[in-house]
Amino acid sequence: MGRQFLAILRKDLIRELRTREMLVSMFLFVMLALVIFHYAFGVDDEADLTSLTGGMLWVTFVFAVLLGLNRSFAQEKDEQCLDGLLLCPVDRVTIFLAKAAGNLVFLLIIQAVSVPVFTLFFVERSYLPDLGLFILVLLLADLGICTLGTLLATISMNTRARDLLLPIVFLPLIVPVLIAATSATTAIFAEGADLGALLGRLGFLAAFDAVFLVAAYGTYDFAIGE
Repeated sequence: MGRQFLAILRKDLIRELRTREMLVSMFLFVMLALVIFHYAFGVDDEADLTSLTGGMLWVTFVFAVLLGLNRSFAQEKDEQCLDGLLLCPVDRVTIFLAKAAGNLVFLLIIQAVSVPVFTLFFVERSYLPDLGLFILVLLLADLGICTLGTLLATISMNTRARDLLLPIVFLPLIVPVLIAATSATTAIFAEGADLGALLGRLGFLAAFDAVFLVAAYGTYDFAIGE
């Protein structure tokens, strides 16, 4: 299972690094959104926008992920790569884990580039003392976003309106993660927060990740087969 997981993940990473279609589209969207937010909310140079940081950051990331999810499964379906993958003696849960891991890697790459730019635009105080806590929030929220997104993208890829269906189904279900991640991020950037203050939100994000990992494990064989 480990070798199969690494083989599928390596295939997805190499294909994307050769074309860069998904990464470029996600990166351009994030940068454009940050510039729009900067000029929309930063009319007054003395205005403190720190209280809005969590919402702006995670809304941008979620819509960027939708671009990546649609693109990754569209390529698999249109080029009939998925049919060949399903004919291989590979556990379908392994396919899900590799796809989710690939989406997570791409999202982390975009975040590694965009978060420093975001903090330059919108964060007044230094967040370096809380960097470890912010990374923990980032990883837990990213895992939930990519787990749920990969499962729903698999379900919607066989429909004619997949580009429309995925956002309709994905966005309402991801709202709890957005609320927890947004409030935690705003608390870190605005006044700083310790682990105890964010423990409830971190626990919620971890529980959300666990629930959808179990759901994907139990349903992915049917989802990808249909």
